[in-house]
Amino acid sequence: MVKKPLNADYYIQHLYIYLNDADQFALFSGLTFAQFLDAMKMPKNLLLLKHPYEDASFNMHTYMEFVSQDEFAQLRKALLHKKSEFCWIDFKSERQLNSLTPQEQAELLYIGHKKETVRPPFYAALQNEFVYLSSEEEQTTKIYFRHLERLNELVGNYFTQAIRKEANGQNFWRRKSKDLIPELPYEILSSLKNDYREGALISLADPEKTKNTIELHIRSVEEISFLDEFWSDIQDYTKQEVDRKIIFDRKLKQWK
Repeated sequence: MVKKPLNADYYIQHLYIYLNDADQFALFSGLTFAQFLDAMKMPKNLLLLKHPYEDASFNMHTYMEFVSQDEFAQLRKALLHKKSEFCWIDFKSERQLNSLTPQEQAELLYIGHKKETVRPPFYAALQNEFVYLSSEEEQTTKIYFRHLERLNELVGNYFTQAIRKEANGQNFWRRKSKDLIPELPYEILSSLKNDYREGALISLADPEKTKNTIELHIRSVEEISFLDEFWSDIQDYTKQEVDRKIIFDRKLKQWK
């Protein structure tokens, strides 16, 4: 018997990931800055390379604007109402920011303008963990990771939080705190690296449809030239055969 293809209505959330190991970046579609902020242990300061935020602080050495950790909530709220490109690189302290050379400052301006780098964008002066480059309306996000294993942190927390949010909003999933969905195991997340290299669409199935399980469906979707058009084709992608499933069994209370 031929299985009926699934469609986009079967799912409540999607994340597309393409990983370039050599250049230490990943491309995403389906990721917002708010979701990144919730998922990651954030650095202390963000140097804004391109942004619409009006209340940033000004650094006299670089003539660039920045925000500190205590302003992230305000920044997040402001970005919800702005549909502009958003690019930043993190840094430890303004003292270190003031040690950037003219060449390094020029490179940062280039990164913000072109969304690409002239060399690995990890600066001794800044000690940055990330370079975050988002297109208008956040249709595409490119993130450079100093430590690529932090991609596991991002993907794991992204879906764990999506699942818990859904659980809190539906009668079917209203459970006692002891039944809180555990985080995705590191071993499972690490095993997805080869999928990311080919380009992977990870889709969270609607718990109302999968009943006693929570399911993440993974499909191979090769690197897409125009990620801003990705969502117009989502119906076609979800009709493709699922390459792999990651399942949480409610009875066994474990991921597999």
